[in-house]
Amino acid sequence: MAISATRAEELADLLPDELSCNDARERLLCVAHILTALTDADHALSNAEIRSVLRARFGESCSPSENTIAADIAAIRDSGALGLDLHVTPSGVWVERRELTPAKVRLLLNAVQSSRFLTVAQSAELQEDLFGLVSRHQEDALAGQVHVDQRVRKASQQVFDTLDAVSRAMTLKRKIEFEYTFSGFSGKPVALAGDNGDTLRVETPTALYYSDGNYYVETYSADPWRHGINLLRSRADRMTGVRVSEQEADTSRAVYDAQRSAARRMREGFEMIDGTVRRIFLRVRSNMTNVLYDRFGFGLRFGQFDGPVGDPTTTGLTFLLVPQTFTFFRWLSSAGDGIVIAEPPSELGLATGPWAKAVAGVDRSELVDDWRAMVDAYIAFLDRARAPYEE
Repeated sequence: MAISATRAEELADLLPDELSCNDARERLLCVAHILTALTDADHALSNAEIRSVLRARFGESCSPSENTIAADIAAIRDSGALGLDLHVTPSGVWVERRELTPAKVRLLLNAVQSSRFLTVAQSAELQEDLFGLVSRHQEDALAGQVHVDQRVRKASQQVFDTLDAVSRAMTLKRKIEFEYTFSGFSGKPVALAGDNGDTLRVETPTALYYSDGNYYVETYSADPWRHGINLLRSRADRMTGVRVSEQEADTSRAVYDAQRSAARRMREGFEMIDGTVRRIFLRVRSNMTNVLYDRFGFGLRFGQFDGPVGDPTTTGLTFLLVPQTFTFFRWLSSAGDGIVIAEPPSELGLATGPWAKAVAGVDRSELVDDWRAMVDAYIAFLDRARAPYEE
């Protein structure tokens, strides 16, 4: 059934005020906008209905025939210029964008709404832009589907200004200058001093990272800022006064190696903290596998099962490369007895398990050393955690 005149006016009101239709060229663009803004798989419009919307929006002077509308639609479809897929059905025509489907727009909305580094105004503007990529009907649905916790947003563009300065420095092959801060009980940032007493850091940027909702800047300094460490990662939201230095970037072999190994080191780190990488086996209870998949992905392989198939208490063994860091221990402690660091299998078990390729050429004694080192460090971590509560 064709839409009523009232419905045609309602749809016409959804079109932008600045839209005009004074000749055939403008009409073609108007038809394209009507299709992108007002149609989707559940809301098709016939040629007659598109004409009704045009008449309701622009008056009787814009009342092309149905054949003319059909020709406009064919031109839009055949040109491919707007990146639209047109679907002609018995009930009418509807379109979707090739590059950004509603599902992808939903993901982008989630990312924008959950960003801690966008101001409320920036978030609202980006959301409005994203809604413009779907039909008005889909916009209403998406606006009601996306929910995000009310996290505090930063009130400035400090993080993005920092990333921009770092990117420009890397392009220009320059160092960056900045201060690194911590927040005391007042919540206000205080500049941290290095081992030499200065708060200003002048270092060569080697990589940018994004992990667990935070941006990180990795820098190299031949003269370490603190603790004798040449290569450091700094949280971008804790870096202040970041600017491109007049000093040329360090081009040493250490910088080259850091740049080349950045992706690998990020994979091997745990929550952006580096440590000695250990080759360990974890015994995982069946009902805890999702905890492991959420952190390490679905590429894990299990063997040496203990218990009947399908039982939630059955355990399996898996092999991982994990840095010995407090962040890993913190994660492991949350799993309780559901995920446990296990002694390496026998020589036969190493050679025949799903980890055989990963441990090929590694002596079992080396794996035992890693196991013992990891367990000792984990117990020490737990002892430190409970020490304040002991009598």
